[in-house]
Amino acid sequence: MRLLRPDNPLTCVPLRIVDGEGVPGAWLGGRPPTGVTPGGSEAVLRYFATVPVSLEPELCVSIFSAELDALMEARGRVNRAGGLLELMPHSVADRNPTASQYDSALSEHSLAFLQATDDWIEDHEGRRIVRPEHKIGGRPHLVRDLPVLVDALKNLEAEGYSLMAQFDFPCGEDALVSGDWPFADGIFALLGRSVPSGWDWRWYWDY
Repeated sequence: MRLLRPDNPLTCVPLRIVDGEGVPGAWLGGRPPTGVTPGGSEAVLRYFATVPVSLEPELCVSIFSAELDALMEARGRVNRAGGLLELMPHSVADRNPTASQYDSALSEHSLAFLQATDDWIEDHEGRRIVRPEHKIGGRPHLVRDLPVLVDALKNLEAEGYSLMAQFDFPCGEDALVSGDWPFADGIFALLGRSVPSGWDWRWYWDY
């Protein structure tokens, strides 16, 4: 298996939200990919984004999320997929040409990948920190160094989980995104590992 993320955990691939053409199958907002819907969650879920995670075999994962108010109960801890957030692996697919109940409240955009770069940066106070922003690979950026979250992420790393994708609030060079961003101005991080049955996912959101 050849993953999209860099093998070096000190390196990441920054993402940009763009209008027009981006990476095939990498989307944000709008309609989900054709044939991809969330599982049997009782929560009201809407499409958020699709990110490629593997090149060989070719694999993407689409993220369906509850709204901000519902997500508050999952804030600041590592969570399993299901319930408030569903993760659906699939091959590269075009967007659904017709509307559905799962369409995002966010405007429709593509995702572009930048060159791999150092995952450590200096903040405005000159401190060395893990890169926030949207990215694939590297290490999760923590808004708050909550001991329970720090320990949980260390345990996941020891168990073979890696950061597959991270999303921050759109800013800087991102295209203008309209609609309610489901993760407020915090960080959403998706971690995964390959297992014999497919993929095992974890996620966290904090602000």
